[in-house]
Amino acid sequence: MFLRTHTVGQAYYYAGALLFVIALIGAELIWLPAPIVGSGGFEWIDIINWLQYSVAAVPLLWVAGAIKRLRHGGGGTMLHLIRWGVAVSGLLAAAAIALGLQEMLAWLIGSIAAAALLLFADLLIMEYISRRTLPWQSGIILAVFAALLALTLWPTGKMVTYPAMTLNLNRYAHMDGGESGGWIDGVLVFDRPAVLADSLYGRLFPQYVFQPKPQNQPPLTQIYAEAVEMKNDANEIASAIALQKVGLGKGVLYDGVLVAGIVNGSPAQGVLEAGDIIDSMNGAPLTKVEDLLEYMNTKVEPGDQVTAEVRRNNAVLKLDVKTKAAEDDATRAVMGVSVQNKVKLDNPRKVYFTKYTAHAGGPSHGAMLTLAFIDQLTPGGVTNGHHVAGTGTIEMDGSIGMVGGIPQKAYAVSRTEADVFFVPAEAAEAAAKAAPTLNVVAVSHIDEVLDWLNKHKRP
Repeated sequence: MFLRTHTVGQAYYYAGALLFVIALIGAELIWLPAPIVGSGGFEWIDIINWLQYSVAAVPLLWVAGAIKRLRHGGGGTMLHLIRWGVAVSGLLAAAAIALGLQEMLAWLIGSIAAAALLLFADLLIMEYISRRTLPWQSGIILAVFAALLALTLWPTGKMVTYPAMTLNLNRYAHMDGGESGGWIDGVLVFDRPAVLADSLYGRLFPQYVFQPKPQNQPPLTQIYAEAVEMKNDANEIASAIALQKVGLGKGVLYDGVLVAGIVNGSPAQGVLEAGDIIDSMNGAPLTKVEDLLEYMNTKVEPGDQVTAEVRRNNAVLKLDVKTKAAEDDATRAVMGVSVQNKVKLDNPRKVYFTKYTAHAGGPSHGAMLTLAFIDQLTPGGVTNGHHVAGTGTIEMDGSIGMVGGIPQKAYAVSRTEADVFFVPAEAAEAAAKAAPTLNVVAVSHIDEVLDWLNKHKRP
């Protein structure tokens, strides 16, 4: 009856709209099939990489509908222009999906929205022209579509955190010269602005946690860019530490003292600049912040002038700075700068990464990625027959840092066949409470992970 009561092309329009709503709901619940695994460590997150291309069916259906209506629909010049708009917007959206959802997200959203608005304008106008009455049939369908969109897209002013899926890090990253490695999972959670539908999801799944949206939260594009940067930093640190552990690199090297900021009214203002790298003080070499602090505390009196050798924009400068007494200690000399260590990473091996749509960014995979690289570069591996999972950042000294979403991550891991779940020491209680049957092991350093695996070899 549907196809018989609508003109040529409408079925494609409506089918695309229905598929669009299904895709939105599917994206919000994409974590549910996560326990699905295949051979060789092939996990649900790998399948998602292929599923993303199926979303292109939505704009392509709209393109097909627009073309058919251009050929058979009539309606005059205005409707022809609208249909061309649907076709062009749909093709742009399909191209955005083909090129990668993460990089083309703004393009994709804009193209989909434009195509949807234009196609419903086409339907409403054409129905009015054909019937000379109010377009109630298309209007009802449009209202239902709008309501479903509101349910799945309308923000509530809250943030929601819920389980995602595990990520086999020996599939995610491969170091040049390494073996395929054992099964080592990182674990992801989703943390995003909540929509109306999340209230329903939260009733069905107790793992959903809602919190007020932070005030002055930056735009999602900025949050995404920062998450990607943190992921890339974690990848680099993990590679350097792993190479050092297996004797193929020098790891993390201190490379001077970075000036992070200048205190207003301080002696350094107008002399030093944020971004300067201090390499020596009065000729004494400095490689890290501790060197600078020791020199200032033992060799400099308040009021002394010091000469700092700094790197600035590929130039080496010698700058004189007169010190003053610290506000909290009249015997301690200060310049009035905030500093941090400038480091460089020794990564003599190239690493190849698999791009995952569901792994946008963040540093929480760092510790397990370090383990994966060590596993690849160690003859026979280091997992000793265990299916390993874990979470935690990797710091410059190899220590494992705290991350968020521990209960959700523990639940996600508990749905897999992991033998052990390594977590930062301060997260062990929360992980064990969220997944009582999971073998949770608290660790503070990557060496502790290696020690546990070495002491718990499977027969």
